[in-house]
Amino acid sequence: MSKIAARRDGIIALLKEQGAVNVAEIMDRFGVSEATARRDLETLEQEKRLVRMFGGAVLESVRKEVPFYRKMEMNPEEKKEIAEVSYSLIHEGDVIGLTGGTTCMFIARRIIQQPFERLTVVTNSLNIGFELAGVPGLELILTGGVTRTQSYELSGPLADTILERITIQKTFLGVDGADPVRGLTTFNELEANTNRKMMQQSLETYALADHTKLGRSSLFLIEKWRGVTSLVTDRGASREQLEPFQDAGIRVLQ
Repeated sequence: MSKIAARRDGIIALLKEQGAVNVAEIMDRFGVSEATARRDLETLEQEKRLVRMFGGAVLESVRKEVPFYRKMEMNPEEKKEIAEVSYSLIHEGDVIGLTGGTTCMFIARRIIQQPFERLTVVTNSLNIGFELAGVPGLELILTGGVTRTQSYELSGPLADTILERITIQKTFLGVDGADPVRGLTTFNELEANTNRKMMQQSLETYALADHTKLGRSSLFLIEKWRGVTSLVTDRGASREQLEPFQDAGIRVLQ
């Protein structure tokens, strides 16, 4: 590998770790001029490995958020697999947390198919709350907060205040990206903060990511892997995808 190629791979590695990088960081980390740093970013963008922004770049994978109704059509069988594994982790009388996102919606629908006699669900998702409202034996706690039309998640200081008063046994955390180095990420800063708060209030946290999200990063960091009990993914995840997580000591469930 040439020195130039190694440096550009290093820039991508830095992006995966941080989520974003600026020209000054590249100059300092790799000992190159401003012109060289900008040329590297231009080449990497042409290769569709990153997206240039003012003064720097973000990963290609963080650029665009897909609306909820479109996400429901993406990888439904994989999400059903993850929902089935997640359902097996829930026990009678549990208090569980469901963040927003389509994978958690599949968990909600699995619960409806086979309800528990006694279960408490805490969620910051309007549509998951609507799905679960009125299920026999289920106590539903819906956080307040500001809603986003892209995800239907409630977030912000009001949601965080409600969560601070609740102890959750198991949170199932939907993410937009799961990277073994950077951690768990999503598209919106307020949602990231509220999801982090739900993790903090939980005794166990299960990160949910189908194989298309493994090794990818979105814009805002929810949390590193500390405090995560397991990563739950589908059987379509390859050995090459899973090895970096396992090497990092992250427990994987399929």
